[in-house]
Amino acid sequence: MSFMNTSLFSLLIGITLPALLLAANTNPEGDVDSDVDTEIEDNATPHDDKLPWASDLIRESLQAACKGQPLVVMFSSSECPYCRIVRSLYMVPLSEDERYPGIVVRELEINSDIQVRDFSGKVAPMRKLAANYGVYLVPTVMVFGPDGKQVGKSIVGISNEEFYGFYLEDAIAGGISRVKQTLSAVPSASPAAYACG
Repeated sequence: MSFMNTSLFSLLIGITLPALLLAANTNPEGDVDSDVDTEIEDNATPHDDKLPWASDLIRESLQAACKGQPLVVMFSSSECPYCRIVRSLYMVPLSEDERYPGIVVRELEINSDIQVRDFSGKVAPMRKLAANYGVYLVPTVMVFGPDGKQVGKSIVGISNEEFYGFYLEDAIAGGISRVKQTLSAVPSASPAAYACG
């Protein structure tokens, strides 16, 4: 099976599997069966923690840069079961990962009207910011340097859980490299120049 066929298959499974599961839990009148046991799904992930909402991307990226780390942003939706998996298994543990001391991880909901200051300094609803970044599928994870530029490619979906950690680590490594490049471009710059605190 070629890479393109594998990606298409993964995308189709990602789109149709939730619909099939919903259909299996629906009675003939079209109502969702409320007697379905969701306890297994609720306990399937090790973390139920929430990520902090993004509020000021400039401040949050500088907060990360002062520790030599990038800003990691997860775009999500409240209706997205895969977002919960990515959040619980990958995003929440990042802040405790010894390899990334000081990394800042934030979440943006693509259907929310919560206001966020973007890298240009403008304030806009999360939904508009997501659209500005071309994010329409969730979960999508982006890594940013202190200059507000995205590092590497967006990580869209979770088509292959075995490799997701590798993709994330690669993106973060690119972000750390961008922070170092930004610091070296300004002779007097150091992580402390980004006003840790």
